[in-house]
Amino acid sequence: MNRKLGSRRAIQIKALLSIGILAGFGAVSTLAAWTGTATATSAISAATVSLGVGETAVDTASYNVPINGANWYPGMSQAVVVVVKNTSSIAVPYSITGSVVETGGGSLGNALNVVVTSGTVTGTAPAATCSGAPVVSKPASAAFPAPVVRPTLNPGASATLCVQYTLPLNAANTLQGSSTTVKLAFTATIGS
Repeated sequence: MNRKLGSRRAIQIKALLSIGILAGFGAVSTLAAWTGTATATSAISAATVSLGVGETAVDTASYNVPINGANWYPGMSQAVVVVVKNTSSIAVPYSITGSVVETGGGSLGNALNVVVTSGTVTGTAPAATCSGAPVVSKPASAAFPAPVVRPTLNPGASATLCVQYTLPLNAANTLQGSSTTVKLAFTATIGS
């Protein structure tokens, strides 16, 4: 009889366990999850930073200044208008730097006075000059100064500058036959 009682008890325990498992599955299957979703999306595109330079601010990054570079002599002066245009998609400040590359074995570039103003051309070559106060000035026998920062230009806006090149009256006789290249770089920079 103990055997019957033990087996009966085992059947009851198994039955209770089965009911508990079924009840557990039933409870799990009746759970409901409610959700809500919101999304924040940002579309970002980078700006372009560029300048154009020329006689009329065409969209070009390189411009050959239209001066007569041949047969310079002491006291000669030429001036020309150069336009800098903001071809960027954003407003940008820009800077002006100058450099001289001597060619032909002389130091003609070092001997030149180079002045950039925000004025206009006065007179004609070989005695043309720029009106207005200097923005950049390289005296004879000196290097160009550190970069000169100019005001911010809005997209599509331009700045008209006048560039004057002068060989002083006291230029050395040893400069005869020498040649040089004078470069002005206009650089727009955003960020550090």
